[in-house]
Amino acid sequence: MPFFTGEHEQTIGAKRRLAINSALREEQQTGDGEQYYLVLGPDKHLWLYPDEYYRRLASSMKRSLLPSRQVAKMSMFFAMARLLKPDAQGRVVLPEKSLLRAKLADVESVTLVGKGDHIEIWPTSEWEAFVGDALGSYEDMLYEAAERLDADGRRKDAD
Repeated sequence: MPFFTGEHEQTIGAKRRLAINSALREEQQTGDGEQYYLVLGPDKHLWLYPDEYYRRLASSMKRSLLPSRQVAKMSMFFAMARLLKPDAQGRVVLPEKSLLRAKLADVESVTLVGKGDHIEIWPTSEWEAFVGDALGSYEDMLYEAAERLDADGRRKDAD
């Protein structure tokens, strides 16, 4: 499983090329894949998953011969996904439709944000505004997370 971390400023070139920098590529594990699936996340940011890892996630979804409302909704998720093949320098070409849907068509400066198992592509100005807002409650968030971990540990010890 990949473990992407950090924030990495990049530009989207005139030919819609985006470099996935080596620091992020090195965080992929053998078996995660060499290519990327590009999907539109629920926050309307573009998300990149290593291709083999994405396939494992997708194959774990329940399947049925009979249609369901949930399956119908998920079909859009797969329909909008795109397989991107990096060149020798780690650059991928972002599809125009994906850029339009994520409101990135006129954005050059982006920040690649490591989010554990995937990379998110944010307009740099939006990312900096998000971080600025979040820093005000960062200390509280860390303490709350530590308290939850401690409570989970006590529950496991009690079992």
